[in-house]
Amino acid sequence: MIITRDASAYNVLQYNLANNSNTLNELYIKSSTGVEVAKASDNPSLVRSILSGRSDIMKGEQYIENCQHIQDSLSTAETYIDSVEALMTRAKEIAISGANDGLSPADQNTLAEEVEQLQEALLDLANAEVDGKYIFAGYNDQVLPFSRDPVVYNGTDDHKMIEISPGSTVAKNITGEELFMDPVDLFAVLDNLATALQGGDSSVIATQLTPLEDAAEQVRTQQSLLGNTSARMDDIKAMHESAVLLLQETLSRNEDADLAAVLSEVAKMETSLEATMQVTARVSSLQLMDYL
Repeated sequence: MIITRDASAYNVLQYNLANNSNTLNELYIKSSTGVEVAKASDNPSLVRSILSGRSDIMKGEQYIENCQHIQDSLSTAETYIDSVEALMTRAKEIAISGANDGLSPADQNTLAEEVEQLQEALLDLANAEVDGKYIFAGYNDQVLPFSRDPVVYNGTDDHKMIEISPGSTVAKNITGEELFMDPVDLFAVLDNLATALQGGDSSVIATQLTPLEDAAEQVRTQQSLLGNTSARMDDIKAMHESAVLLLQETLSRNEDADLAAVLSEVAKMETSLEATMQVTARVSSLQLMDYL
């Protein structure tokens, strides 16, 4: 009976030893990782909140990335649009010079040749390509947007839409049609100017000033729209960044361990484990003596 009782006590001590050892190992993991809830069994009541928080953070970070991607794409397009605006401004200056009655036919022909060069430059800008993709081709950026003789738009009139928040999308591109063709055909305007200059009639040349201004205004309008969209992306990015920060703070409260409390618990468990090991060793020795 004594041996049975001692064996039972020994088994209890062994169980406590294993249990304390497991608990201490879990505390070691918490202290090294800083995570309080690493698996569902650690705190079932917080699992749903933690999983939801992680999901919301991932979505917020994706929206931030999308906004930045839109800004990068629009910034690339804006570089070329600025060149188009400068080109149309130069065309208007040429028209003003060409409408001067004191200009000789040779001088007007020289101006006409410059306009033809501007036409070539405009076509190059309209067919701008970055990383193997045509900027102004619309949705299908693998298609050369403009062909010549006469200049025709071969791209699409739709945009590449990117989600910036739940249920809200923004275009990351501008189409060649809305920039170069609609409602004012920039190529036709330059062609008419070149023809007028070659004709040598200053009054006819002067009539080109209005369509040239309309063409330039069309380009400036697109510049303004791109700028507004980019500024809007700044605001939306800031909103998502604030939301993600709050979500991360909430997730940290639910998931992260209180290191001071964990280390204190580690010290207690180490002391308890050491005492349990000593008692177990003594009981084991006594049992051995009972059998001798």
